[in-house]
Amino acid sequence: MRDKSTAALILVLAFALIAGACSGGAGGEYDLVTADTLTVCSDIPYAPFEFEEGGSYSGFDVELMEAIGTELDLTVEFIDSGFDSITSGTAMVGNECDIAASAITITEERELNIDFSNGYFDADQSLMVKADSGYSSYDDLVGLRVGVQAGTTGEAYANDNNPGGVEVVSFGESADLFVAMEAGDIQGILQDLPVNAERMLGDDSLTVVATYPTGEEYGFAVKEEGKEALLTAVNDALAAVKSGGTYDTLYDKYFK
Repeated sequence: MRDKSTAALILVLAFALIAGACSGGAGGEYDLVTADTLTVCSDIPYAPFEFEEGGSYSGFDVELMEAIGTELDLTVEFIDSGFDSITSGTAMVGNECDIAASAITITEERELNIDFSNGYFDADQSLMVKADSGYSSYDDLVGLRVGVQAGTTGEAYANDNNPGGVEVVSFGESADLFVAMEAGDIQGILQDLPVNAERMLGDDSLTVVATYPTGEEYGFAVKEEGKEALLTAVNDALAAVKSGGTYDTLYDKYFK
């Protein structure tokens, strides 16, 4: 006959298991890295999408994800991560974060390693040069050097559409491109139009001479398996943010 203390212990453990199953463990129903907090990986800076200002992170991606967090009743915390670790999925698989928001273009190649939310931003590629350079197209840079950020769709576009004779130079961070341009190490920057346009606002020595419509769409990214509930919730929250007008307010703030 089982004694009362053993039976009581079994009963307590059973209730604990049921409670854990219902809550999804320490991270709640979305199996979060930190309970009640949506931890977001982002490659910072990449203005106007993510940048540091006054000791905290801001930008379109940051504020949009915070609005999504409000819909989900979660605190949102951004951490700076390398873009390669985001697009390869290693940052999420290693539990560095729950989701990534970093102006990530949805591509079939990336979907082999990560799962994307519904798209939230349409973006084209662009070519930026010095305003007094006299260059007006990619063809004008034959025999010269064009800078791109490694692992981006801008890098892919520059290589796939190289007119022949343009040296495509890859840099680890977007900010490095502008440093290289100022130093004369490169004569052009090929990357997402919103980022080049943002840079022009504070530097009239630079100009965008070409825009390349590519049909790209940004999405938030989670690891390939295990975050289905979170991804569904984020998609629902994104739809609510759009229908409620918050998305349009943020878009006007950063892009108009």
